[in-house]
Amino acid sequence: MTVSLLPTRTSNTPRATIGLDLTGLGVSTSATGLSADLPVEKCDLAKLASYTRAAHHSGVDFVSLGEQFRLRSDRAVRRDDWLDPVVAARRISPHAGSAGLIPSVPAGRADLGVVAGELAQVSREHGTWTGLQLAGGGENLARSLPGVSRSIAGARTRSPRPSVVLQVSGEQDVALAGAHADIVRIREEDLGWARELRYAVRAAARAAGREDDVRVLVDLHAVVSQDRASAEERAGLIADIDGDQASWAGALRAYGTVTDVADVVETWVSAGAADGFVVLPGSVPADVAALLKGVVPELRARGLVEEHTVASRPTPRRPDDVRRAAGGHGTRNGSVRTTAASRVHGPASRLAAVPVA
Repeated sequence: MTVSLLPTRTSNTPRATIGLDLTGLGVSTSATGLSADLPVEKCDLAKLASYTRAAHHSGVDFVSLGEQFRLRSDRAVRRDDWLDPVVAARRISPHAGSAGLIPSVPAGRADLGVVAGELAQVSREHGTWTGLQLAGGGENLARSLPGVSRSIAGARTRSPRPSVVLQVSGEQDVALAGAHADIVRIREEDLGWARELRYAVRAAARAAGREDDVRVLVDLHAVVSQDRASAEERAGLIADIDGDQASWAGALRAYGTVTDVADVVETWVSAGAADGFVVLPGSVPADVAALLKGVVPELRARGLVEEHTVASRPTPRRPDDVRRAAGGHGTRNGSVRTTAASRVHGPASRLAAVPVA
């Protein structure tokens, strides 16, 4: 088989995919074990649904819920707490609009049959689509990927399969991502190395016989204020509070005004280092409001975001593709066949109000 070493030349202005990480709206489990007298804290799903709906109306493509997202604070007595991001996505789906919902589960630990059953119940009445991020790497990830296809096929649902989302941190992850991922996330502060990772993933996808492009998104920790000095001061305070184990550690940082953040996005997308970003807000609601009411409209004005809401939605596969993938043979990619995300256009609207905490 001949593999093209160059992508198709295009003259279109690059379009940025924007995701919003709302893991911070889950409950904190950091105080677990301090006192048995402390009441169990529960996640406010109404607030999570409200933020997700607001993100959709502003033009954000999807909302992600990380592996650390929890519905309850009593994780010590719950063995299935890893399922919380998936359950939350399923429960808020009737209110999510046509945006995507991408929960994350740990590779090797998650029961993919249970995950598939939950995702099959996601309401798609308003065009909501789903993804599934497999956290972790190495042998656990390699073993889990074939299970995704088998589990989705076993769920016996007519809904489009979830987009597969993988994290790439180095060369060891590139081949798996190129063969199986619809969306790739990278956590990198160096533009040059991020561009190399993106090119490597795309080359691996072409080598695996993939016809559609894989979207490579960079994690972006954003703190937005009226001026850069104020943003950097607040970012320092957030860093002091979150400590060395902050969920955004290692992510690209954009601290400053709306224009400063938009400049970072434009620079990286124009340089070919990213197809978009997953924004990790410094704080909720301040930085979420700044993203939805300031950054996204600014990107739209620069032509980097479509005038209409854009959602990266998976393309449904033919039944024979699913059967072959479930059996681990008969596909060009080996044990699982994936297709890259396509774009769906929905009505755009300016955000009238952003929910407050």
